[in-house]
Amino acid sequence: MDGEEMGGAKVGVRPAIGDHDAEAVLIVRTFYENEPIWQAILAELRQPWGENDEFETRLHIVDDLAWSGATAGEVLAAVRAAEAGRYFYIVDSTAVRHSHFAMLAVEIAQEADPLSGTTREVARTKDTFRLEPAAVGEVHMLLSLGERGFGEYVDEANRDSSGIVWSAF
Repeated sequence: MDGEEMGGAKVGVRPAIGDHDAEAVLIVRTFYENEPIWQAILAELRQPWGENDEFETRLHIVDDLAWSGATAGEVLAAVRAAEAGRYFYIVDSTAVRHSHFAMLAVEIAQEADPLSGTTREVARTKDTFRLEPAAVGEVHMLLSLGERGFGEYVDEANRDSSGIVWSAF
């Protein structure tokens, strides 16, 4: 089988995302047309954050041209295969073209199959949000610790006039 079904569309096979520290933030680059913007996004992601810049974000960056144009479903398949956590962040064409580099945040959620009674992992693209790179470390930490829920961030982005979650710092 050379793909899997996601929402009725066939998903192509992408390369493995590699060994991934479960506590590191998984960033997948899927748009390759503007290298200077990509470098600016990386610089923001690597900045310390917190009230006194006391936190550094551990990152796992997937930067491979084979991921060019990948969908959230394709990234989900690789994240599942690598057992790489519940959340991932995509630097897609929207992020590169957005004035604040609004990356896509995706949650791997459990969905019940009413026919079999089993659950499966899905990427809910309708329940995603965008965030600036400076917010990624804090958002990921609060999600991982259960301090905030993914839906709270979806709501926060929906209330924002720009449609994104901003860093508190």
